[in-house]
Amino acid sequence: MSAVQQGWPVWAALIVLSVLAWPTPVAGQSREAARALNLVERAVESRAKGDPSAEVVIFEIADFQCPHCARFATTVGKELDRQYVQTGKVQWVFVNLPLHTHRLAWVAAKAALCAGATGDAFWPMHDRLFAEQRRWSAMDHPGQFFTRLATEAGAPEPEFQACMIEDRVAPLILEDFGSAVSAGITGTPTFIIMKGDDVVHQLVGLHTIEEWGQVLEAVLAR
Repeated sequence: MSAVQQGWPVWAALIVLSVLAWPTPVAGQSREAARALNLVERAVESRAKGDPSAEVVIFEIADFQCPHCARFATTVGKELDRQYVQTGKVQWVFVNLPLHTHRLAWVAAKAALCAGATGDAFWPMHDRLFAEQRRWSAMDHPGQFFTRLATEAGAPEPEFQACMIEDRVAPLILEDFGSAVSAGITGTPTFIIMKGDDVVHQLVGLHTIEEWGQVLEAVLAR
């Protein structure tokens, strides 16, 4: 069952506003500052998939080292993508919440966003990270493994490595994390469903494709 808490639309809206309100370059910035900001903007854009004009938007708050998140991504998530994202009914946006209990969650989030920023490969990298989660979670230093996954996903290796080494997407992860924590989200995966400008539903944890279908069909019919 979904864990719906009293007042959840308020904090859910805060997450949504935080994700959408990333700053744009301004006059007078240094070339390096503008380049870094542009890279983060590309990371922001790459983690959204589906028709940007879709009436329904789903924000997935997740942790790349979370077993439940991996199970969702490799099963129900793929079917939701086929039925709702690829058909233009839903736009899907990934929000990072790397939990402190998962020692490699932060670097995995960074790898996914760097793949997106440098090669528009966030979602292929997302899929590989979750599919290979058990493997890289057992590594002491998965950096080279992440680089291989990213290049196979389509990210150029020099740019990807520079993004990783220089922590260029760290501000975005910090923004995601801070917004989620401030909103009281402590578990992953959590899903915030919007229709138009309204937050209309929240799901927490794993649900069957049938349960998801009931929720989304009801939202689409509103």
